[in-house]
Amino acid sequence: MTQLCGVPNPPVSDDDSAVAKPASLLTKTQRSRICAAFAEQDEHQRRRDQQQIRERIRAGVTDFDLLADYPDQQFDLAFDDLDDEEIIATLADVWLVTERLRALRGIERKAVIQCASERASALSSELEGESIDNVELVSAATYRQQGRAAAEAEQRNRWGERVDSLLKTAAVAALPLLVGWFADTVTEQNLLATRAEVGIAMALSALVVIIVAASVFLIKGAQALKHDIIPATRRFRQDPTAIVRNIATALRRPGAKLRAIWDEL
Repeated sequence: MTQLCGVPNPPVSDDDSAVAKPASLLTKTQRSRICAAFAEQDEHQRRRDQQQIRERIRAGVTDFDLLADYPDQQFDLAFDDLDDEEIIATLADVWLVTERLRALRGIERKAVIQCASERASALSSELEGESIDNVELVSAATYRQQGRAAAEAEQRNRWGERVDSLLKTAAVAALPLLVGWFADTVTEQNLLATRAEVGIAMALSALVVIIVAASVFLIKGAQALKHDIIPATRRFRQDPTAIVRNIATALRRPGAKLRAIWDEL
């Protein structure tokens, strides 16, 4: 039976268990065999029972399409004999089952949330009751993560503006270099040798350009380290096989990818 925070539910007698849980998603026999890990079944019986259970699980889970717009009153009456702790434990098990199914199929959580949001928006005008309007499909942790992502994006924009300012400064500083070089080329006088002020101006301009270029390189390098290299290293340490799969996927059909890149230009 489901336990809440390590505290077991009160024991149920054999007489009570016969009427406590009517056959629904799983039959009474299937529940007992799952609890016993099919210990009393031979290989053929175990496979037969597991196939039947798979069929009932699939049919039961797909029935949630009908329950999504079931009236609030019926939900309330269906669970009115369960206390909050039992409801929490039940919802936790449901959540674990759905998350395991999502993870097994490699589906992104945001895709499920987006689909559920669209479904809730479509049902909100049809349902009687307030439960559909009170459903929050994004957790507080997700809100915090989105806030951090927005803050990082804003910070990136600020540093991007600084890089743009530096590049403009470098462009302005490069003008004396170009003018001096052009004048020294088209005239017969050696301006750099005969005019000290020209040489000083060009040296200062070159110094500004070098400093700006070094600053831009450091900023872009720090951004790449923080936003690309370190996260990629963490992802590789957590799931190296996923990184290998992504690389293998990226290397497939290079011709098609090059054509797509060409079309985007």
